[in-house]
Amino acid sequence: MSAAALVAQLRRGWPGLKWREGSRHARIVEALPLGPGNRLLVVEFGGRHLLIGQGRTGLVRLAEAEL
Repeated sequence: MSAAALVAQLRRGWPGLKWREGSRHARIVEALPLGPGNRLLVVEFGGRHLLIGQGRTGLVRLAEAEL
């Protein structure tokens, strides 16, 4: 899944968040490959760090922490 797809999925999770075109609101801090088609992502988004599991079937928010 691309970074654009990740941002699109995060947008659906926070519908009240204001988005401006051309600005970056989500940033992949770290990505850890776990095997073919699977990885863990640490994403900075909305003043938080999110731990995201990415697999062939989609994304799952595993944990979050305030910055």
